Amino acid sequence: MKWTLKKVIKETDHPFLNFYTLDYDVEKEDGHHDYRYYMASRRDEKSLLPITHSRRADGILIPLYYVDPKTGEISIVITSQFRPPMGDYVNSFVAGLLDPGDKDLFDTARREAKEEIGAEITDLELLAPASPTSSGMSDEINACVLGRIVDFKDKKLEEFEDIGYKLVPLDKAVELLKDPKYFFPLQIRMVILYLSYRLKEQKK
Repeated sequence: MKWTLKKVIKETDHPFLNFYTLDYDVEKEDGHHDYRYYMASRRDEKSLLPITHSRRADGILIPLYYVDPKTGEISIVITSQFRPPMGDYVNSFVAGLLDPGDKDLFDTARREAKEEIGAEITDLELLAPASPTSSGMSDEINACVLGRIVDFKDKKLEEFEDIGYKLVPLDKAVELLKDPKYFFPLQIRMVILYLSYRLKEQKK
């Protein structure tokens, strides 16, 4: 099949997230067919991924860890933030959107760590390049950057950001995945499991 985007219709007008209708022509063996699909996006009409095919990251997920200087115990930061679509608090990592003034993903990671939990971070590493996060309903693309916390200062949240956090020893963080009181997105579960192996090996 051959898919050709004919038209994009913006259905809503919100400053952070909007709903779009995509009008496609689908060429099959029996001819051309009209096909409409619906999506949500943080981007404006001209910047939608089906139009630009630009695979730049919209934001990043930032798993952070702390090594106790006395005991060597490794802990990771688990955040808790109210997410309106879920109607509940969701457990995750520090995360955020790229700002125009950010030089690169690492610059975004340092800024977001300071803003959300007041952390100074170092040893930054790209764990995952810009990748789709929910390709069936949105064109959002995110990357994942790992960082090590070296200090804590005052955080600077935006007006409606409701974010709490705690340092959780690595072994206990894995146990939290089994606790129904903790509401983790799928990708966060996968990263915690990865870090449970990765950071233990790093400690050896």
